[in-house]
Amino acid sequence: MNLQHIAIIPDGNRRFAKKMNIPVPAAYAKGVDKIIEVMEWSKELGIKMVTSWGFSTENFKRSALERRMLFRLFENKIKEFIENGRFKKEQLKVKIIGDISRFPKSLISAIHGLEAETEKYGKFQLNLALNYGGRQELVEAFNAAMSAGIRKITQEDLQKFLFTSDLPDPDLIIRTSGEQRLSGFLPWQSSYSEFIFLKPLWPELQKEEFMTAISEYEDRQRRFGR
Repeated sequence: MNLQHIAIIPDGNRRFAKKMNIPVPAAYAKGVDKIIEVMEWSKELGIKMVTSWGFSTENFKRSALERRMLFRLFENKIKEFIENGRFKKEQLKVKIIGDISRFPKSLISAIHGLEAETEKYGKFQLNLALNYGGRQELVEAFNAAMSAGIRKITQEDLQKFLFTSDLPDPDLIIRTSGEQRLSGFLPWQSSYSEFIFLKPLWPELQKEEFMTAISEYEDRQRRFGR
C-alpha cells in the first residue's frame, strides 16, 4: 500500500450527542476514543501516520463552559491513556501541532508529558492538531521566516517554519459527517492530497466504512499535476 499518511477532520461530535440524546461531553469522549481506534485500524493496514484535528483556533469562539469541558476531557484522556499503557501497547508516538500556549497550564503540562512519554516510540505516529488554524499557521510561518532575515521567501523556506516542518504531507484527508470542506485544515500541506467525505458522524464511524474509504483511495490514480 502506498498510503502512508492520513489526515482526519473528525466532524459531528455535537450532532452525535443530539442524535443519541447523550451529554455533549460523553459524545466528545467517544470522539477521542475513536481517534485511537482509527489509528489502530490504520496500523493494521501498515499506514504509519495519522493526523487528526482536535481543537481549532475557531473553537475558542465557543462558550467558556464548552471550552472548559473540552480542556478537562483532553487532560483526563491523556492521563487515562498513559496510565493504562495504551500508547505503550500501540508503540505510538504522539506529536502536537498548533499553538497550545492559550490552553490551561495543567493541560499544557499534560500535553508535554504525553509527548515526552511517547517520544521513544516511532514506528507509528499520531499527530494531534490542537489550537490549530491553517491561515494562522501560514501567517506565523511567514513572520518567522522574515524574523530569520529571509526577504524573498521560497516554498522551501516556508516549509521550515510550519508546525509540520518535519512531517510528510498527507496522502489522504478524510472528513466525517457529510460536510465537504477543509475549514482551514492543513491548507499548505493538502495541495496534492486526495479527499474523501464520509456521511457518518465522527463517533459512529465504523471500521468497514473506514476500510471502504481506503479502498477508494487505492483505486485512484494520483498524478501530482503530471
